[in-house]
Formats: sequence, C-alpha cells, structure tokens
Amino acid sequence: MKPVRIVGGGLTGILAAFQAHRLGARQIELHERLDRLGGVALPKLENGREMREGCIYFGPEGDPIRTLLEEHGAIFEDFDNRFGSVSPGAYGPVYLDDFGGPALPATKTDLQPLSGNSLGDRLDCYEDALAFPLARYVRWHVGCAPSKLHADAAIPLAINRVFPTGIPLDTLSASKRADGHANELFGIPRSMWNYSSNVQASLPVGGFTSLIDKCREALDAIGVEVNERSLARPNKLLSEIAPDEVLVWAASPMPLFKAVGLEAPKAPAKKFATYTFEVDWTGAKPFYVQNFTTDGSCFRVYIYESRGATLLTAECVAETESDELAKDIRFLLDGFEGELKICDQLYRSIKPRWLYHTVDTVNKLGELRTALGARLGDNFVAGAWEAYAKGAKFAEVEADLQKAFGVRMIAKAS
Repeated sequence: MKPVRIVGGGLTGILAAFQAHRLGARQIELHERLDRLGGVALPKLENGREMREGCIYFGPEGDPIRTLLEEHGAIFEDFDNRFGSVSPGAYGPVYLDDFGGPALPATKTDLQPLSGNSLGDRLDCYEDALAFPLARYVRWHVGCAPSKLHADAAIPLAINRVFPTGIPLDTLSASKRADGHANELFGIPRSMWNYSSNVQASLPVGGFTSLIDKCREALDAIGVEVNERSLARPNKLLSEIAPDEVLVWAASPMPLFKAVGLEAPKAPAKKFATYTFEVDWTGAKPFYVQNFTTDGSCFRVYIYESRGATLLTAECVAETESDELAKDIRFLLDGFEGELKICDQLYRSIKPRWLYHTVDTVNKLGELRTALGARLGDNFVAGAWEAYAKGAKFAEVEADLQKAFGVRMIAKAS
C-alpha cells in the first residue's frame, strides 16, 4: 500500500488520516504548521470554555463522519436541532422557526434556467421580488456583487434555498416534488414539510477540544506520524515526494500556486467580527438564528453550552459597539421562545473567512488541480478546497483516496 503524506492538521486532515488508514495505508505522515491539531474546528479557550466561531455540528447516529470518529474513540451526544431565521417583511421582520434560510414574499414558482456559474446567475433564476432582496443581502454580508461570487457561495451564505411566502404551500410542495431545479432553489420550513433528516444532530462530548485530543490519541494509536510545528514548503515537498507516495493537501492551497507557476486568486477583502458573551437564556440550546434583513451588523447568533455555562456567539459583518450589538442580538431573538440576559463579553475576533469563493477562485483552483494532477497523477489528493459542508468534503477526499489506492467505494457521506 502506498505511503501517505498529509499537509494540514485541521478536521479535514485528521479525517483524511483515518480514511487512509481504513483503506489500508500504514505509512501515514501528518504535518501541521501550528503547535497542535484542530485548525478552525479548535476553538479558543477562556477559563476552560470554548469560544466557538460559527456553529459546527455533526450528524445523528449513522452519519459517516461521526461513525469514523467514533471508531477512533470520539463520543457524541445527540440534541434536537433547533434553528430559525429573520427576514424582511412588508410589515416588519418575519421570524421563522425550523428554517435557516430567507423567507421572502413571492408571487410565482416559475424559475429561469441557470445560465452560468456565478451567484448572480443563481439569483437571476428567481423572479425580481426574490432576486433583489437576496442581492442586497449578499452585498451587505460579503461586500461585493453576487456576480463576483461562485454560485456555491449560496451555501455558506445560507441562501441556497428560499421560502417564497406568497405561494400556497401545496403549490410549492408540488413544484418541489416535480422539478429538481425548484427543489434546489426553494425551501419549506421543516415543520411544514414533514422533513426529518436534520431533526437530530450531535456534538462531541466535552466539546471540540476534547474531540481533537481524542483524535490525536487515536492517530498515535494507529501509527500515524504527527508532526506539529511543521511548515510544508511546496517547492521542496513537490520535488521530494516519491513516485508511489500519496500527497493529501488539506491545508490552504494558496502556497501551491506559486510552486506550480500559477497566479493565485484573490479572495474578497472582507473581515468579519465575532463576539462571544456569557448569557442567561431560557430557550432551546443549542440554537442559532440567521439574519437576512440587512439591518444592523449581526448576521448570525449561536447559543450553546460549554463547561456548564451558556454562551452566545454573535457573528457580524463588521465591528460594532457593544450597545448596538446587544440591540441587534435582542432583535434577532425577539421572535423566538426564550428570555435572554446578556452578561459579560468573553471574546472578540476580527478576521477574514475562506468561505465565500469567487468565480475566479474556483476557476483557478481547478487550474491548480489540473497542474498538480499532471505532475503527480492520482497520487495527489486535494483537501476538498471548494466544498463548504463537512459531508461534501469527507466524500470528496474519500473518493480521491480510493482512486489513489485503486480500491472501490466503501463509504458515502450523507
């Protein structure tokens, strides 16, 4: 079996090591530039409490990622997956339970065919009553026109499906059942649709810090050579990689462009602010709310428990004063069951996010894959750079590893 070298010790890199081992690899090296594994999945700790930037969940029992992690000692606890959204309405904000996307007035389910690969092209499929507020939301959230972003940016922006509130539910249901294009672009709140696949979700017992610690123990137990504080230099690495060695690049692909003589893409120059508070909250936990009104600065609120404390993370499109942020948070939670008291601010972070890929980025990542494939063949495995959802990343890396090892498919992501 071919030896495997993995660059990047985030969750994708860790899972790639477990996947490679499951496929039969026994010589596996994992290189991480920081002093511990975890990447963006590893939250900062304040007095033992996790300051989570974004809401990362796992699936219920049977989810392929969860199953693989459980095979290596991780323990998960299920919870009722509760969420909601706030959208602009004709007479004020529209609060909606069981739906994490925008709910907007519409008059018809007719859609135009998708004519290109930009987010602008995707929004142009809708009638103007839906397309215009969605485009306004994109500009507020990311700071650029939808035409600049790739269509898949709809997923991290949470606008991949829209609930058209002016359409009779039976008409909308029939349209979704009969037309795959409509099913992809329109959504219905879970409770109205009898949709049950995401009713349950799970989180690691003890939090993400405990999960990563268990993963590190498991990697050691199966003989993976973990190298922390190991900065992979692409030119050197590509020149020394053995002909029969599999290279998995689960880190940022940006350093690879120069190494193969390609121009690197430029991500949108946008920084986001994240604030974490200790709170008293009588509603559901965990719970998150997406904001599509473009009012204020907060686009998502996430409430969760860590070490016996209830914490609230507010993700914002820009820095904001504490009084204004508290007002934004209360506005987003006002239409949902639960009483809120905001206590101490525990954490603040200002940084860009590698989530909202431009059309140029996706095109150039394709060129990079082609160049590395020409150089290393099937022995090069990209870390599912473009994908946002964990399941999609997992499935892509699994398929590419199987191709590298010449084995048949043995697992699927849900």
